[in-house]
Amino acid sequence: MRRIAALLAFALSASPALAQDIWTWTLYEDRASLALANEVPDTSKLAAVLECKPGDGMAKVSVFPQNGAGRAPPVVSEIKTGDAAFVAFVRTGKLSLKTDAGSGEIAMDPEHRAKLERFARLCGA
Repeated sequence: MRRIAALLAFALSASPALAQDIWTWTLYEDRASLALANEVPDTSKLAAVLECKPGDGMAKVSVFPQNGAGRAPPVVSEIKTGDAAFVAFVRTGKLSLKTDAGSGEIAMDPEHRAKLERFARLCGA
């Protein structure tokens, strides 16, 4: 996960002047960890991140209020990749997250669902 964290840190530190606010889902993967990020590439704009260790069967889900534009901390939860809510997320591209710290939602366009399916398969769903 350190390598993925370094890649995300690099992506978040890049110059915002180059961005055109085109949101996308990016799958970062190596043998030790996976991350699926909803981001504007080369900026600090981040709406959601899913992280796991391959084959672990658990995913850490972080949803950033106001797409990371505000100062509010992300809503973070862990979910089993075999859980009905996560399986439905893979199928529909929609996930509602509710914790004691707040709530958030993820909505993934159909063209990015193959990345989510790969993430779920590699994480152990």
